[in-house]
Amino acid sequence: MHKVFRSGAAQGLQFSTRACYRAHPLSYPHVHNQRVFSAFSIAHSRGTGTTDTSEHPNHHPDEEVPVDGWKRTVDGLPDYTAEPRGRAKGVEWKLRAKGRNFVDFCRIKVSGGQGGDGCVSFHREKFVAFGQPNGGNGGRGGNVIFETSSNETSLQHIPHTAAAPRGVHGKGSLMHGHAGKDLIIKVPLGTIIREVPSPEKEADPEIGEAEPLELGELEAHDREMSKRWVLYPRLTNAWTTLPEGKVNYFEEARAWIAEEDRIVEARRAAMSKKPLLLDVNEHTADETQFLVARGGGGGYGNPHFLTTQNRAPKYATRGREGQTRWLTLELKTIADAGLVGLPNAGKSTFLQAVSNAHPAIAPYPFTTLNPYIGTVDYSDSYQVKVADIPGLIRGAHRNIGLGHSFLRHVERSKVLVYVVDIAAEFGVRRQVKGVDDWKSEDEETMQATQSQDSTEVAEEYSQPFEDWKTLLDELEAYQPGLTRRPSMIVANKADVTEVAPKNLQLFQKLVHEEWAKRRVESTNSGELPSNHEIKIIPVSAKYKKNIVKVTSILREIVELEKAKEAAAMKRKELREQHEEEEALALKATRRNILNDTKAEE
Repeated sequence: MHKVFRSGAAQGLQFSTRACYRAHPLSYPHVHNQRVFSAFSIAHSRGTGTTDTSEHPNHHPDEEVPVDGWKRTVDGLPDYTAEPRGRAKGVEWKLRAKGRNFVDFCRIKVSGGQGGDGCVSFHREKFVAFGQPNGGNGGRGGNVIFETSSNETSLQHIPHTAAAPRGVHGKGSLMHGHAGKDLIIKVPLGTIIREVPSPEKEADPEIGEAEPLELGELEAHDREMSKRWVLYPRLTNAWTTLPEGKVNYFEEARAWIAEEDRIVEARRAAMSKKPLLLDVNEHTADETQFLVARGGGGGYGNPHFLTTQNRAPKYATRGREGQTRWLTLELKTIADAGLVGLPNAGKSTFLQAVSNAHPAIAPYPFTTLNPYIGTVDYSDSYQVKVADIPGLIRGAHRNIGLGHSFLRHVERSKVLVYVVDIAAEFGVRRQVKGVDDWKSEDEETMQATQSQDSTEVAEEYSQPFEDWKTLLDELEAYQPGLTRRPSMIVANKADVTEVAPKNLQLFQKLVHEEWAKRRVESTNSGELPSNHEIKIIPVSAKYKKNIVKVTSILREIVELEKAKEAAAMKRKELREQHEEEEALALKATRRNILNDTKAEE
């Protein structure tokens, strides 16, 4: 039996760019029971209490910084719907990348279908005079529903605007119109859905809109009435020529419908106070449905206005407009581990060596332009999902290279795997165009001071260590605290015997010193320090050397993090069960008090 939770507000989205990379499809277990949730009920059922969907609140200096940079729910689960604090948050900034074939962010407008109009009709039959009204009601408009699907890996298939069909108009002989068909849009797991303000431009008050044609009083009245009412032919002049003393039943009907419209609008406004916020995470069952835009109600046929005094109502109502929302969809790939590294560090080669993924690799320098997902299979059927993220370069926070366009795909990763080229040329600093050719006065002064002791700098300088520090700095610039997440270092290209052994010894020394230094700084600043030791494993992804050791250590870290997450989920279930029991007990208490009061009376 379908479990349905419906509540009313729905708002829309507009698509932006078609930027979608062909990622390998993810495999998730299918669950055959469908559940339908509304945006309002999901937003209220979350434990985060998030009320702003377009911009994360400013971080207060006295607020405790989480270990991995993400705020936690009351049960200890990370809140991935919160916007990172260290990057641009505007929708237009996210929509700026165009021309790619992988879409991981889009804006869409969703609109529920308009209700069908009611019908004004009377029964006609031979030898039957003054037939009863028999106009049918209009059908309700279709709803816009998002359905999770493990077969989707990007947002490329989602349209710019999604409008559900309208309901069918009512007909004579009490034939009611059927409801509009629901529009179901499949979204991949890992999608975060937020409601945003409408980007449509308002009319300039100085310029103003075009002056409408001036209509006579009767024509203007007819046009206004036709927006809400369906009138019988020749009824237009009926209410202006009523005999004195005769009751205007149409004005009574208008008052009824106006009151009903007021109640409907108040109900919609109450349900729309909290913006839509949905997180389709790994705990969401496949084929779960979310109601995001509700269709409008159908109009009433003329039998609806039949009374003992008014035996022949010659009017019906039109269907109501469906709800409209602007939404943003942001895809954050679900993976247990995320590969982070500079271009040409060997991330794609490493992913192909440890998993079933087959990203593009070649014997010449180039970088991957879209994220790939691979699954590491163990002998006991245990699986770990690994995400290959496009390479970062120094200065990515200045929008150099790919910038932070794809770092959202590493946000859900439980473990960060830094892939470093251990065979990088020793003692030669890489130059990045746009970063190294511009220096502030402080940097020039520091460089002049360091040049006085160039011999000592050359002995301690390590290009792999600088690459690793670049990755840490860029991750911190994207999301403060992200580097305190459990991590490990894969020293790739260890098969290059000329420089790899020498680089590895110095790299291990510098990394452990830097890691200890960062832990001390975190403790002194009042932040929660990382409670794990970082491990460095030299590998050769090309020849698949030392791969088993890497996958074994990765599994240990992932299992530990999953155990913590399972404990948090258990606390959440117990808390929700306790809140439900308290609500039932309170309801029973109120019912007993009401029964006692009635008994006393």
